[in-house]
Amino acid sequence: MSSAPPKTLLFVCTGNTCRSPMAERLAASLCAGMPDWHFASAGVFASPGEPASPLAVDALRERGIPLEDHKARALSPNMVREADHVVAMTAGHRELIRNMAPDISKEKLHLLHGFDPQKPDADVMDPFGGTLDTYRMARDDIESALSNLILALIRPPPHQKTAPNTEGNTHS
Repeated sequence: MSSAPPKTLLFVCTGNTCRSPMAERLAASLCAGMPDWHFASAGVFASPGEPASPLAVDALRERGIPLEDHKARALSPNMVREADHVVAMTAGHRELIRNMAPDISKEKLHLLHGFDPQKPDADVMDPFGGTLDTYRMARDDIESALSNLILALIRPPPHQKTAPNTEGNTHS
């Protein structure tokens, strides 16, 4: 086992009550037994201490993943600086992160779908205000995108030394 501190992957959405906490917990579940990685989440407009959306809790409970104990965190420049990788749910979140931390490198800031060759510029739909089915669709979308992210960042092929450029195109 490595004595180096674990690498941190920070997921970012709007309020840190739906998408980013689901991504955090799904990634932790998919990477269970990998002590070299730590997963966290925050929101660009979060109200600190808010619980996860009850429907997000239900959607993850269906996967056997607890989310009841989640408390929202507001994204800070320090969180961005300390994370090894920052993963935004939308292009809008990515722009807000760039504004907060203008020196963030392209190799550190990613869109969740940025590792998917089929839809590298796609946003993760915000389920807030929707039905349980809406939350399930967001959960499934996140889970699918995480597979590509994990292959690219966490379990890269032996010949790959760095993360691919996942900057994507910026659409106005």
